[in-house]
Amino acid sequence: MMFSKKIRECVEGANNNTSIRLHANENPLGSPDIIQTGQYDLSLLSLYPDPTYNALRAAIGERWNINPEQIITGNGSDELIDITLRSLLKPGARLTAPRHSFMMYKKRTDILGALYSEIPVNSGRILPEDLKEAVSHKPDILVLVNPSNPLGHYIAPSEMISLVETIPPETTIIIDEAYAEFTPDIENTAGIQIVHKRVNSICLRTFSKAYGLAGLRLGWAYVSADLYPQLEARRAPYNVSALSALAGEHALQDREHLFKTTEYCLSWGRKLVGLFEDYGVKASAQYVNFVFVEFDSEERSREIQNSLNSEGFLIARLTDYSLDHCLRISFGPREQMEKLFSVLEKELKA
Repeated sequence: MMFSKKIRECVEGANNNTSIRLHANENPLGSPDIIQTGQYDLSLLSLYPDPTYNALRAAIGERWNINPEQIITGNGSDELIDITLRSLLKPGARLTAPRHSFMMYKKRTDILGALYSEIPVNSGRILPEDLKEAVSHKPDILVLVNPSNPLGHYIAPSEMISLVETIPPETTIIIDEAYAEFTPDIENTAGIQIVHKRVNSICLRTFSKAYGLAGLRLGWAYVSADLYPQLEARRAPYNVSALSALAGEHALQDREHLFKTTEYCLSWGRKLVGLFEDYGVKASAQYVNFVFVEFDSEERSREIQNSLNSEGFLIARLTDYSLDHCLRISFGPREQMEKLFSVLEKELKA
């Protein structure tokens, strides 16, 4: 009990009983039962973990039918983004990504003194002519986040692979699949297929979303054989805790929790999109654990955010993405979602 209390004190806003956390895309059903009820020998936490993380890499390799020798473990996928960009992006080099992509890529690019450019996105699609124009500037790295955050769009594997086939092999491709487990193509994602076949390619995954392990900070990268030595050399020793690595192994075994999570999120996504559309507001929630909402004006977006804040809801207003008129609302437990639905319905009627 004391251990649980201490963890609670480390979580942003968790001690505030009036706050409802729908701003960080966390798992609405929590972590798997196998983690919560697991008996861990905490006396061994005085020892360093296996620096190779062979057991975790083997478990990931077996689950996704990929070579464990091409897997790099990370302290969340954020660390893997950092490792990748520090390894491959030099001052003056160029990283290109679709407009409104996950902000970590632009932040790290700016810190490294590199150039960041964007590809237009039209109704969730990257048009071949826009990609061709972006590639003509010879980017060193091209990032494709799929499903996208914060827009919530999804590109099917066949279309994604077709897009990537038009990109020259000297450009490094990063396929960020943080939300892959929510998609219908979970067993054969585009990212894994691309790394199977293409040099200079990386697929990023995380345990934070569908597996409910955000607090343990655990991610992994599947890397083409030509890039693996360079990226692995940048990984710090013991960058993943023993507890996190073990939790990851166990989480992969709990297919039932994964299924419940994805079905729950898809269900609430449909309900919320339907609610917003009933009142003439654009919204999307395609294979993610949040809904992206686009209002007609920044003022209306702020009004809805303030109303939800006054009811205790923490939600994300997307000013950092230059989307001041948009909100991103994550999914929480059923009681929270029913309250959210009621509050939103009242506010949208006003």
